[in-house]
Amino acid sequence: MKMKKLGFSLKLALISAVFLLATEVPVAINTVAIQSGLLQTKVIIQGTAPLPSPMATYLKDNPRTLIVTLQGVDSSKLPPIISTDDQLINSAEIRPGGEKQVNLLIHLKEQVPFSIFRAGKEVGLELTRILRGEAIELPEQNLLFPGTSVQENYLENVSWDLSTPIPRLRLQLPGEVSTRVFALDKPLRLVVDLFGTRYPNLTTLPLNRDGIEKVRIAQFKETSPWPITRIVFDLKEVKPYSIVSGKNELIISFPSSSFSSEDAFSAETSQPKLKSPAMAAGFEMKALATSTPPSETKAMMEETSQSSAVIDKASAQEKPKEKVTQETQVPKKFEPKVIAAVEEKYSGELITLRFKDADLRDVILYLGEFAGLNVIFDPDVRGTVTCDLRDVPWDQALDLILRNNKLGKVIEGNVLRVAPISTLTREDEEQRRLKESKELAGPIVVKTITLSYSKARDVQSLLMTKKSPRGEIIIDERTNTLIISDVKENLDLLEKLISVLDTPTPQVSIEARIVEATSTFIRNLGIQWGYRAVADPFYGNPTSLEFPHKILADGSIIPQGIVTKGIGGPLGGYAVNLPAPAFTTAVSFSLANVLDTFRLDLALSALETSGEGRIISCPKITTQNNQAAEIIQGRQIPVQTVANFTVTTRYVNAALELRATPQITAEGTIIMTLEIQNNAADFANLVAGIPPITTQSARTTVMVPDGGTTVIGGIYRSEDSITRERVPFLNQIPILGKLFRSFARTKENRELLIFITPRIIK
Repeated sequence: MKMKKLGFSLKLALISAVFLLATEVPVAINTVAIQSGLLQTKVIIQGTAPLPSPMATYLKDNPRTLIVTLQGVDSSKLPPIISTDDQLINSAEIRPGGEKQVNLLIHLKEQVPFSIFRAGKEVGLELTRILRGEAIELPEQNLLFPGTSVQENYLENVSWDLSTPIPRLRLQLPGEVSTRVFALDKPLRLVVDLFGTRYPNLTTLPLNRDGIEKVRIAQFKETSPWPITRIVFDLKEVKPYSIVSGKNELIISFPSSSFSSEDAFSAETSQPKLKSPAMAAGFEMKALATSTPPSETKAMMEETSQSSAVIDKASAQEKPKEKVTQETQVPKKFEPKVIAAVEEKYSGELITLRFKDADLRDVILYLGEFAGLNVIFDPDVRGTVTCDLRDVPWDQALDLILRNNKLGKVIEGNVLRVAPISTLTREDEEQRRLKESKELAGPIVVKTITLSYSKARDVQSLLMTKKSPRGEIIIDERTNTLIISDVKENLDLLEKLISVLDTPTPQVSIEARIVEATSTFIRNLGIQWGYRAVADPFYGNPTSLEFPHKILADGSIIPQGIVTKGIGGPLGGYAVNLPAPAFTTAVSFSLANVLDTFRLDLALSALETSGEGRIISCPKITTQNNQAAEIIQGRQIPVQTVANFTVTTRYVNAALELRATPQITAEGTIIMTLEIQNNAADFANLVAGIPPITTQSARTTVMVPDGGTTVIGGIYRSEDSITRERVPFLNQIPILGKLFRSFARTKENRELLIFITPRIIK
């Protein structure tokens, strides 16, 4: 009895467990937010409960689209995406990928390195911007909360761990460190800074696998405000990365393009903790950016170049020309090129200012101290400030305050000079006059530049507006050479313009295919018949009547000697004369008695034809970008006209013609202005000895991808005609009515398609 109760209890428990598993509600997504930062853009996915680790990969067919997949997540209700990023991400969309799968598609402006993080109910990605020569002062003071000290560590050992398929760099540290990650281009590098860390050595560890060439480690800063050890990974391609703090070590790994955050580390690292700049600081980083004063920017760039030179010492001897080659690469054909321009953007560290009737000089001194600048005032600078500015870049706040008091600024080195706008304008005018006087008084330099791809006369007209008043530009058309005489400062600008203008023009091959298909079907049926009957004593067959004693019934009705329609019968014609309009087959019957007193003639005519035809014309032409091209193949028809006793002959084209003007866009597509004509002479229908022209043409402007094919035009024509000839009333007699009617049917289908395929000749 006890065994039965025990078995029943086990069954009940099993059924309850199955029921609970079946009714388990999957975790749902609450919000999806995209937050833009100076170095990283964060994609944060928050759930109702801890979310599973996402998988992330770039799509092969669309390498700028990053897909993030979450398994075991409720896909019935998906929130909208909240985005504050417009520099790195074009757009983002969230879609259900199945019953318990959600896909997040992030359409980027370019491929960038990224890492996956997971903290509590949040998972997401950190997309690392690739810096391209921007004068950005990397944030150091904001990585920790105010008042927090950094405990110095010594990096004891660095080595590659190749025991797993995923490359991992192990760094032995006595404690945890804060990190900063950013990326650089030309060549592509991923940089990891370790704050409060010292490493006296200069180490280069080659790898040459999985898209990683080598890693270099050196001391970036000794002090101010704390030491920084810099780790530089030389990459051959954009890769995901992960930074994990383990027990007395830091692991930097590079998983495959599709990975989960747990897959990047072995089981020996228990409870991996992701260390990123934002997580280490606990808030979004803010720093000075491109509006940094020129002197500070210069000093910062010199410091960065010096530290980079220390790191690059190990590889300088291996490839002495590699860096020059990479940095002097020719930019893409259609990318914008800045020849000479100064663009200022407000991207300083955010600041909040609230003043009421404060002294203007005190406010400017406060901003100068905040920005680390020395300040000097013109004697005419005075006034008060009343403002309430919240989270405004400090440089923008300074400009607003100065503009409100009709003041301007000049930054020389690390000194900020403030003066009235009139004073600065007068000084600028004097400087301009001084510069002009130097140009007028300076020596003239004469230089000859031979052009390879452009015509000297065309380039001359473009350069005339950029020469100085003393400058002169003349051309030698024989050698296609420019002879430029100008001051040296202006000559440099002219040379830069010439290097941009004198570039090879890409060529486009345009192939058109004109496909014309025709099918015809003709069926003709006709009948002709007549009769003759004679009752006459001459033939011995009188009517046996007093009247009429002779009868002649003649069904030919067509008098003798007249040409009949269709087949002529023995009687000279047919009473029912309905032959086929055109025929190739005729069957005639002539029936008569012995005395030929009764005669019946019958002729059946018929025709059935069908045909199919296909004509393919394929003109092809190659031309330069934005240059018109034309190709013609066919004949010319002479047409004569008489006016005032003068005969004039002109020729009309009856030919296949292709006219095209291509334009290559920055995206690699091709915009074409096309005119296609496929004309033919119709010699079967001459008019005064001149054949008419059958015309087929198309004129349009289309955009087609490189190597793509599109249909730019098409005509479909279908004709179906039925002709019936019949004898009134008699054709309606059942069965016998067919002896009094003819039938003709013609069906014709014509189809014209015009295809176009452009290709950029590499």
